[in-house]
Amino acid sequence: MSSSSYRLPWPWLRSEIVRCAVILLLLWTPALAGPARGQAGSVSYPDLSQLQPDTVVAVVNGNPINFATIVYAHQQLPGSYRDLPLEQIMPQVMQLVIEQRLLAEEAARNGMQQSVRYQAALQFEADRLLQEMYIATAVTDQLDDEALEIAYSVYVTQLPTEDRARARQILISPANNDETEVRRALMQAQQVIGELQAGADFALLARQLSDHGPIAAQGGDLGYFGKGQSSFGERFDAAVFAMFAGTRTPEPITTRYGFHVVEVIDRQQMKPPLDDIRGSLRAQLENQKIAMTLDELRNNAEIDTIIEIDPGMSGN
Repeated sequence: MSSSSYRLPWPWLRSEIVRCAVILLLLWTPALAGPARGQAGSVSYPDLSQLQPDTVVAVVNGNPINFATIVYAHQQLPGSYRDLPLEQIMPQVMQLVIEQRLLAEEAARNGMQQSVRYQAALQFEADRLLQEMYIATAVTDQLDDEALEIAYSVYVTQLPTEDRARARQILISPANNDETEVRRALMQAQQVIGELQAGADFALLARQLSDHGPIAAQGGDLGYFGKGQSSFGERFDAAVFAMFAGTRTPEPITTRYGFHVVEVIDRQQMKPPLDDIRGSLRAQLENQKIAMTLDELRNNAEIDTIIEIDPGMSGN
């Protein structure tokens, strides 16, 4: 298919691509990092933490833009740009909002706000935003640590116990993939095993030799974890869970991270701790609360479906 004959199939996809392209242009074109076009001089931005949501930060053709609009626009940026501090990209976000307002005003002058498509999209987006605000206030914000702990105390009784190990390690990582360097790292790991067999202190060697960052400073202690829950892969987990408490690996465990000298401190049949399931438990409680709220709202609402849709109908 030639490029000249290709057409994007959905209008919303075309507009989304254009929107992202404009955002990328604004964020990465140095010439656009200054004042918005049509404004003279430089713009100074105060401490943003001091601004109120209704603080007016710009005026376009007599229509104010408040700080809440800027914050919302920042939250709608794609991917990693949304993670950048607003202070860092305030000029670009300001310009994005101003230019969007200019185009919106031009669309209004052409009567586009009267179209059925616009009214439908406006209602849908307003409903979606109010839904998100309600869920955040009435559901998410209510699930504090105390509520999660209470729910966990009930939920955990329904969970099976699982085999968990507490282990510590000394990780020797080669500096690169050169065969000589890999051999050096392996020999060092084997030497560590020899020193441990001769009575050396594991935690001390971990602090001195391990390449496992902050864990090394803790004597190499990895804490408790279940099979498949470590970050070192299946080979590491298989070796650890084949060992008894109080034993060490006779040979280093080889993974893509390097060579692991591991000692199993303890093995237990345990319920998963709250920290391991906090995210999934929170999501489950949120979904339950939303479902209960929707059931109550449906029971108290008057809903009249004008067009009956056959559930067996194909989407084609």
